[in-house]
Amino acid sequence: MLQTKILERLGIESLRPFQEAVLEQLLAGTDALCIAPTSAGKSVIFQTLALQREQLVIVIEPHLALELDQVRQMHERGIAAETINSLLPPADKQQVLEQIASGQLRLLYVTPEMLQSVELKQTIRECKIAGVMVDEAHCIVKQGSGFREDYLRIKDFVAGLPERPVVAAFTATATMETADEIAIKLALRAPYIHRIGVTRDNILLRVIEVGQGLGGRKDAEVIEQRKREEIVALLRKCKTGRVVIYSNTVKRVEKLYKFLKKSGFSVACYHGKRKNKMEILQDFQNGKQRIMVCTNAFGLGVNIPDIRLVIHHAPLIGLDDYTQEVGRAGRDGKKSKAVLLWHSYDFTICERLIRKNALDLTGKELKQRLAALHALQAYAQTEDRCRWQMIREFFGEQPGKRCKKRCDYCKRK
Repeated sequence: MLQTKILERLGIESLRPFQEAVLEQLLAGTDALCIAPTSAGKSVIFQTLALQREQLVIVIEPHLALELDQVRQMHERGIAAETINSLLPPADKQQVLEQIASGQLRLLYVTPEMLQSVELKQTIRECKIAGVMVDEAHCIVKQGSGFREDYLRIKDFVAGLPERPVVAAFTATATMETADEIAIKLALRAPYIHRIGVTRDNILLRVIEVGQGLGGRKDAEVIEQRKREEIVALLRKCKTGRVVIYSNTVKRVEKLYKFLKKSGFSVACYHGKRKNKMEILQDFQNGKQRIMVCTNAFGLGVNIPDIRLVIHHAPLIGLDDYTQEVGRAGRDGKKSKAVLLWHSYDFTICERLIRKNALDLTGKELKQRLAALHALQAYAQTEDRCRWQMIREFFGEQPGKRCKKRCDYCKRK
């Protein structure tokens, strides 16, 4: 009866089998690692945990935009949830700290950096905590020396609590090696691991080689023009829903954004150096702009159900990242498309970005990132195999049967 009332508050009729399985382990005090596709409902697990325990659950998110979106959804359902961030006025921050201290708050959303606040840590240590949940947990294996090092301090935060709460990690994409690294870097104790297949049956995968036979840098303008022609054709065919277009550098994003805007499309631009990112995101969520041109700074956990088309103007840095971004499409379960445009020089750029990466990758990490990039290159260049089979194999799953009509190869067959 208690859980029925909780589910009513969350606006759902029942938990899915994987949600029940993970929640049961958390309620029993067992750490967990949950790997499930985008839109599967991972966040419901820690929301239910907080309401069932009637205690505070700390949720660690990578971005402020994601925190605010989660808090907004909880407020709409009358659930006590807040975020503490650098933009919060001192009076509002104090109010949240008082809610934590008094036991009123059920969900607190923070970034790894904010979790290091001395004042916040002191307040948390003086109250009962049901759990520490790390959302988008694949981020933890991509952080390191000189860049978002506080991801690596989450385990120290947990160890410093008077009584260790249950700890769990959630992600849509993780290879076997990534899953092991997440468990190690969070110091999970004999975690229960639940993995759901990565396949999204409502997303059609398509790959288009652009500028075959042309050189790299010397023919860059011609290749770019052909990519733009492909993008315009795809946009004109996509009559409903919204569109996300990814590229692999800020410069490329800005140029493509200006071209599409000049061509008369309703378009927004989003990357790490952009000002007013929250306003840009809200305008896209509210439908003021239909198309978002962006780097991989956009997307993690963004809950927009009617994205019908995801285009990659250029490949990003790995098949894992690509699969994560493809997952932005069709969160409502309706048929959607993901199109990858590529030229061989794109992979040269990506490899250069990895090798010059400011994260100061170790030998093992560098090897893994290059392997993910080469897997994406093989995915793009292969013309005689089901693309969903290739993705499943990359993530350590059995390839299984062909997808029939959910990728360009199988559709041709």
